[in-house]
Amino acid sequence: MTRFHHPLETAPHPADKIGAPTRFPTSNSHTAHFYSSDDLLIREVAQNLGSTLAAGGAAVVIATSAHQVGFEEQIRARGLDLAKIAREGRWLVLDASATLAEFMVEGWPDADRFTTVIGGVLDCLTATCPERPGVAAYGEMVAVLWEEGRTGAAIRLEELWNELAQKRRFDLSCGWPLRFFSRDTDGVVIERICAEHNHVVPGQSYERMSEDERRRQTVIWQMQSQALEEETRQGQKTRQTLELREAELRDFLENAAIGMHWLASEGTIVWANRTLLSLLGLQPQQYVGRNFAEFVENPAQLDQMLRLLKSGENVRGAEFQLRSSDGSPRWVRIDANPWQHNGEFVHARCFLVDLSREKGADEAQMKLAAIVESSDDAIVSKDLNGIVTSWNRAAERIFGYTAGEMIGRSILTVIPPELHHDEAEILRKIQAGERIEHFETVRVTKSGERIDVSLTISPIRDQYGKIVGAAKILRDVTVQKKLESALRTTERLASVGRLAATVAHEINNPLEAVTNLIYLVRRDPDLPEAARGRLKMADEELQRVSHIARQTLGFYRDTSSAVSVNVPEAVEEMLAIYQRRFSYKQIALRKRITPGLRVCALKGEFKQIVSNLVSNAIDASPQGGAIEVRAWEAKHPLTGAPGIHLVVADQGCGIPAAIRRQIFAPFFTTKKDVGTGLGLWIVKGMLTKAGGWIRCRSRVAPPGIARSGTVMMVFLVSETEAPAQDAAA
Repeated sequence: MTRFHHPLETAPHPADKIGAPTRFPTSNSHTAHFYSSDDLLIREVAQNLGSTLAAGGAAVVIATSAHQVGFEEQIRARGLDLAKIAREGRWLVLDASATLAEFMVEGWPDADRFTTVIGGVLDCLTATCPERPGVAAYGEMVAVLWEEGRTGAAIRLEELWNELAQKRRFDLSCGWPLRFFSRDTDGVVIERICAEHNHVVPGQSYERMSEDERRRQTVIWQMQSQALEEETRQGQKTRQTLELREAELRDFLENAAIGMHWLASEGTIVWANRTLLSLLGLQPQQYVGRNFAEFVENPAQLDQMLRLLKSGENVRGAEFQLRSSDGSPRWVRIDANPWQHNGEFVHARCFLVDLSREKGADEAQMKLAAIVESSDDAIVSKDLNGIVTSWNRAAERIFGYTAGEMIGRSILTVIPPELHHDEAEILRKIQAGERIEHFETVRVTKSGERIDVSLTISPIRDQYGKIVGAAKILRDVTVQKKLESALRTTERLASVGRLAATVAHEINNPLEAVTNLIYLVRRDPDLPEAARGRLKMADEELQRVSHIARQTLGFYRDTSSAVSVNVPEAVEEMLAIYQRRFSYKQIALRKRITPGLRVCALKGEFKQIVSNLVSNAIDASPQGGAIEVRAWEAKHPLTGAPGIHLVVADQGCGIPAAIRRQIFAPFFTTKKDVGTGLGLWIVKGMLTKAGGWIRCRSRVAPPGIARSGTVMMVFLVSETEAPAQDAAA
């Protein structure tokens, strides 16, 4: 008895290992039943089994479920009562796979278990029919093993049947599908299978044919033989074609655009193509046969890659730095996969792509990215639809949006709505290949603040020269604009100061003359008392004008000190001056001033503050409107210093929120042709010097929905030396 290599199915051609067959006793029958038709197999096997059962013998079928049903149907068709025969213990049907599982150990049939399982089945059947015809058995377990690729185990099972036949009496038929044997080398295998049997049934029932049928079948077989010979010739041509294709493939691999080599399990280079050798500047004898670690800067990285490959995993995108023939570094990207045979690692197939240009480009790109990220100017890129594609740190700082918030969003996010049309024009010029330099405009930050910016925009082109987007360099010039505005304001103030000094110098003498004339008129004893009061008020206002003129000249230094001012009287005097304007615009005047309210201040400056606020309220009020003047005792909200609140409120058109912060700036006015833009600036300066402040609240409402208007609130401290505080608008 010969035992095959275990497991035999690991060998490519099991027939090469087959030894001498085990003989079956001549007293028993062991038939190899080859078949190509299941129906023909079932009829022939059922006929043999039925004959044995009809003669009083026993039968066992160890087959697949489909064949089991076929056998039983055919036997019943012969008039046999299988149910009765089974009760007598002479008919047994077993599943081939389940029966195999009872005696297979690690994929190989165990002799002792086989004898116990199959021998036990045969012993039970033999007991029911001790005399001839005995037991007939049909089995498909060898076919199951063969189909699973366990060819050696199948032959071994045939041997075990022969060994069992030495001790027990039975006739066995084994089913072998002809589809298992389609290769031209399978003839040796079939001979070995036949050698384990003492009878062979071919695929066709040749013995049952008549003489005429045999002749016709012989002709068919001759035709099939000629067809097989022609197929063999075609196979030779195919092999020649395959050899040519193999040569072409070998040439293709040698001259492929990327480098290739094979590595054995320990890293030895088994084969390398010309492309890789050229990349490293080496000859085949300098590279093939040596260990790849000799050419790798980081051998530990190679060890890790080989471990992955030997475990059956693929390697993708591994970057290695290699040493070329002149010692210079050469970066490559390696993709590799293992080639295995019979579950064993043979070698790794590696594909190497030169990364020298990419690494150079990456280094340049990293430097450029560092420059972009460290720039104080915002550097932004967008596509031709205005969608942001990059956003540097300076852009994050200037606008308040992070890169994650802006990338993928429209650039219109930071452009004021009224300037959206500018973006369409910018994109049109970029698509035309134009460059935009130092374009000054306004942008909006995340907090809603508007900032002045200067833009330089250039088209971005792809590798083919096609314009695919725009690169924008944005500089925040808000501070610069403010400085320029402050410089212009300073220059205008200087000009106004020079002009005012000139005017003040020229009117000083006429004022002196008018003052003297009023003095003389007031001394007239016949002057009515009412006129005398009016002249007193005129004299006081002339004194205030003269005081302002002397201040404007610059050589006058005010040495006066704060006095206790009667607030109701001072306010009343100022309102009397504007009585004609109140009447002309039919403005209703409402006053709520605490009686006896006093404040320690320069009386002239206090009156000038009231005069400016009331005059502005009259200018803003519509025909038939109303103005409210209120004053009461209060304390400074931060220091707690005592003082007063003075409020002047109108029902005018209101001040838009966009310009509300600018109303205290010099030369800013909403009165167009009649305003100088200096009144509130002067008032704020006086209050700041005195430690007070001024605030503005205003509302612009749609007509018919709510009332518009402006409220100006002033705080003046009562102490003569109050600390200066910044006024709040």
